[in-house]
Amino acid sequence: MTRTLVAVVAAGAMVVSLAGCDDKDQAGTSPVGRERAGEDRAGEDRAGEDRAGEDRAGEEEAGSGDEESVVTGQRNGGATSDLAGGLTTRQKLMLDNLPESGSVMAAGEYLQRFTTCERYSIDPADTRYYPMDDEFDESWGVRFRGTCNDAGDSYIRVFWTGTDGMKTFQEAYRADIAERVKTSPSAGIDGGFGIGRDFAVIAPDPDTVRQLSSSFLLVLNCNPNFEPVGDTSTAPAQVDGCVLTDDFTD
Repeated sequence: MTRTLVAVVAAGAMVVSLAGCDDKDQAGTSPVGRERAGEDRAGEDRAGEDRAGEDRAGEEEAGSGDEESVVTGQRNGGATSDLAGGLTTRQKLMLDNLPESGSVMAAGEYLQRFTTCERYSIDPADTRYYPMDDEFDESWGVRFRGTCNDAGDSYIRVFWTGTDGMKTFQEAYRADIAERVKTSPSAGIDGGFGIGRDFAVIAPDPDTVRQLSSSFLLVLNCNPNFEPVGDTSTAPAQVDGCVLTDDFTD
């Protein structure tokens, strides 16, 4: 899959302002959807061997390995690097495949390839936004928002930052988690947003989250107590203290 997705925007470019809504009764139940849409799970211990630096057997190397990655950040416990830029083959594959939309409309069209995403809208007055969505504004690097219906009677929400705003988004999320961890050590322990190169996604429905696992998005995790388990792989995020994982399961 190429790094840049091609999408045809029927309505053309559309400038919208960031705005919230008044509906406060929906809550997320999945790792991606739980962020700011429900209570954090507490009291769960997650243990396991950190496999962030291990390459999966039989996996083809992505790219030539000669170019340096422009992504900087946590190296996941000193993982052994076999490529320039301090990345393992697996990490480079994960980062190289991150989707880039180019626009908030194209981001919605990309999600429709993997999930039920009906009646996609970028209208800032759309009532399907959740109350907390108003917090993801310019201070988070968010320029435009989109929302659509999924098959689970909930709403997928898209936060478009552009490539130059994604680091700001990750910094804001890291600061948000750091504050929440003070009272709940497990805050965000299962990860937060699904992340592409220029957009982030929240999908409350567990079935939708599983569908997103094939979309090449990665889950942003900034909880300092997070340890990957099983065959979960991690790659550096754009900010220290956060990682991107391929764990979309609850």
